Amino acid sequence: MNTVQLSIEELLFSFYSEGLFEQGMSIKETYFQTLQDAELKLMLEIASRSLLAKDMLKEVNNQYKLKDEFAAYIHTLNNAESTVTASKHQPDLNGEDSISFHFKKGEVYLHKVLYDHQVHSISKLRKEEILSVISGFFHFHTLEKQGEVILQLKSEEFEELLEDVSQSHSLPESIVQKWVSKKGESTSILEFLNDISNRNGKMDSLVSLTYDSENNPDLKDLYFMIPGKNECWLATRDNNLDLSIQRANEASINQLLLTNKILPA
Repeated sequence: MNTVQLSIEELLFSFYSEGLFEQGMSIKETYFQTLQDAELKLMLEIASRSLLAKDMLKEVNNQYKLKDEFAAYIHTLNNAESTVTASKHQPDLNGEDSISFHFKKGEVYLHKVLYDHQVHSISKLRKEEILSVISGFFHFHTLEKQGEVILQLKSEEFEELLEDVSQSHSLPESIVQKWVSKKGESTSILEFLNDISNRNGKMDSLVSLTYDSENNPDLKDLYFMIPGKNECWLATRDNNLDLSIQRANEASINQLLLTNKILPA
């Protein structure tokens, strides 16, 4: 794994130095809205010195630019062919963390933010490392090779279930009986109902995107992840948006990566 870590100022300089001014302006408007032109110039000069100290820059026509091996990191962030983003709620369910895998020309880059979004970490991965990074991010207790569907729900049933479990901090027996009478009783279904209730219906996610010629994202697939006491549950959707619930497993996650040809079939 090859990793670069960039402060927001260094990332802003990197976009500007590669001619990606729209992306640079987006960062400026997000983090430095009140910065005047003279202050911006000084900040970029300081960032360039910091990048020089990291041996990440070269001089081209009296201007500093990223070395080619580092420019690829920035261009993939800006214009990937596809992206998989893993998002999870923090333990108190009040905040979220996420990591993204960006794919371009057969290469994979992992992007995550550190220190309250002040530092961007970008790592070049091998494709076979993706699954282990996803597993570590979601803290899977176990990850089976294959999954077995324990529960199937129409999209409207799933919305109804989320509404039921979001109304109480504990799972009422009446709600248990309602869904057991609809879907049958099993240890796995009872565990799932308790686990999704403990999170008040809040779910983590794994999202697969591709991009059109204008760099607009196109949703290819979406998995919901529900961490539980003993299992992490995975909810996949079919073409009708109906859901199948199963334990998190390698085959399903690899299928999401196959959807936009991230992994070879």
